[in-house]
Amino acid sequence: MSSSWRSRPVAWYSNNLRLFLEFLQREGDSLELGEVGLAEVRQLIVFLQSKNKYDGHPLTPTQNRKLSPQTIRAHVETLKAFFTWLHDEEYTSKNKLEKLEFPKVPRKFVEILTHDEVKQVLACTNQKTELGCRNAAIIMTLLDTGLRCAELCGLTVQDAHLDQGYLKVMGKGSKERVVPIGASVQKVLLRYFHHFRPEPARAGIENFFLSFDGIPVTADGVAQMIRRVGQTSGVPKLHAHLCRHTFATNYLINGGDVFSLQQILGHTTLEMVRRYVSLASSQVAVQHRKYSPMDWLGGRDTGRPLQRKSIGSAGRPTQRRQGRLTIVK
Repeated sequence: MSSSWRSRPVAWYSNNLRLFLEFLQREGDSLELGEVGLAEVRQLIVFLQSKNKYDGHPLTPTQNRKLSPQTIRAHVETLKAFFTWLHDEEYTSKNKLEKLEFPKVPRKFVEILTHDEVKQVLACTNQKTELGCRNAAIIMTLLDTGLRCAELCGLTVQDAHLDQGYLKVMGKGSKERVVPIGASVQKVLLRYFHHFRPEPARAGIENFFLSFDGIPVTADGVAQMIRRVGQTSGVPKLHAHLCRHTFATNYLINGGDVFSLQQILGHTTLEMVRRYVSLASSQVAVQHRKYSPMDWLGGRDTGRPLQRKSIGSAGRPTQRRQGRLTIVK
């Protein structure tokens, strides 16, 4: 199957539906469309909640941790979309999952990459080598544009308008959009393309990013490369989608507006962009705690900000004295 972005969503949905089919077969349930519905999907949700990550994966060993709530919700989204399609196409008399509610997904604070962490990551890529230049170009592009991994893999030479400073990207739902790039990314992409990009392995390969043997890079391959770079650089939290979060948050912090961010990211609604607004606000608060002007003024003799004191139950600052916590009067 092709590794381009066009086939990846289809393959992803197909894998989710295949897992549901295998679950029904293992449980001995009916495979007739008219007899499968709410009860079976709820049983699947319970099964997924007990399933270990990568269990049954042909290449990746099973990990001793459960599937994330986001992954389970994605399976439910697949099935709800499938059952809606069955009803719309009149394969079933009614949409049997219409009343199924999505599993709740806890909203966690996303800790984006700091400037120092980005420098650490890029320091691990030697841009004077074929591998290092390509990896740096990929990571810098993700951090500068917020592209999804599959979108980056599907980028073609014809759609990389490097001299003009923008990329034409085909996103979800076959929606094309223009994504600008900064001067630093423009420079590294030009270096990769003109000096290190290998010849395509066969005619018809137009992908911008290629492996050593001239085959288009895959989303899984890029994700694994980024994880390896994260481990090597001492930034183990690094993963492909974190680059997207980091871009969106920094874009807003640096003065970008939500509507242009929505267009760059390819979101159809402002819902996700609003989450980035909250995330950017949180990051600004963190930065203020580090660089509060008055705290730095108070610590001007040492060149360091004053240390924050904890607050006691009576609302007064506390301090530790000889291993005991006392109230400062």
